Amino acid sequence: MQQQLQSLDETDLKIISILSKDCRESFMSIGNSVGLTSKSVKARVDAMVSTGVIEKFVAKVNPVALGYGLGCMLIVREHAAQTDDIIRRLNLLGDVSIHSRCMGGVSAFCLAIKEGHEDKLELLRDSLKPATVHFMFTSASEYQSNKHELSETDLKIIKCLLSNPRMEAIEIAKKISASARTVNRRLTRMKDNNILKFFIQCNPVSTLGYIQFVLVVNSVDRSFNNQIVERIYGDLKENILCQPPIIDPDNIITLILFSKDIFTADRILKEVESLTGVNRVELFILTGSNSYDEWELREIDRRLNSKLMRQKRELEPILKISRTV
Repeated sequence: MQQQLQSLDETDLKIISILSKDCRESFMSIGNSVGLTSKSVKARVDAMVSTGVIEKFVAKVNPVALGYGLGCMLIVREHAAQTDDIIRRLNLLGDVSIHSRCMGGVSAFCLAIKEGHEDKLELLRDSLKPATVHFMFTSASEYQSNKHELSETDLKIIKCLLSNPRMEAIEIAKKISASARTVNRRLTRMKDNNILKFFIQCNPVSTLGYIQFVLVVNSVDRSFNNQIVERIYGDLKENILCQPPIIDPDNIITLILFSKDIFTADRILKEVESLTGVNRVELFILTGSNSYDEWELREIDRRLNSKLMRQKRELEPILKISRTV
């Protein structure tokens, strides 16, 4: 059965913008921001979910926290190549976290590179043929030197949130046998340390009356990045959908925005190009996006199993002593 398309108004767009920054935001808090009751906000969100405007509530883990050493973003023209085949090849080197499809057969891939595989990155261009790699931006994460060690409780909280990013703290607490206070404290710490980010995935086909587009901003130097982001958020806050949660390369800023038409998008492109510190800007019209979390669940389960085995080994001498007493 085909989903009915929904015409979005300015209030819907404000709600989308808030959820794109943090999809765990409460309906009451959103209501206070847009001038509606929590019940009215919930009704609007439910309508956007049912019509496909909001495809998915997403929780993403910073790959560095799971042992990945390098971030990579590729802009690829696929030609006759199949997307599944490209993703399969990329996953030999790391794990694809986001795939965005753009008009004209162009795709953007966000890839987390496994530690020890960084030297194989240059092989990517040839390995993806017949697809053509137009741009490839890479960077070791700025958080690499200050890794946040995830505890067993952290891992269990993340696993719950990957299954349901809007799961209440009290429900998480029940599932992992912890207090709601502990869950809230650990969750706040992970968000503050850029370990977790929450956003929504919107279907460009269903956002009737608006187009979504990706801006890839190449700055002259990373020292300009904060200044550029502040200007963009200040001047274009009504158009910003979200800033994808990837390990951004040193001099690259990626943003997803929306506008009523291509002319507005072109004006925004020119505004961003004129900002101090901007070297180059690429614009891609978004036609669809996928967010992958299988690799996150795999790494979390591996770490939880590793912690469990270590605890068993530590208990073995104590158990032996207790048996002999």
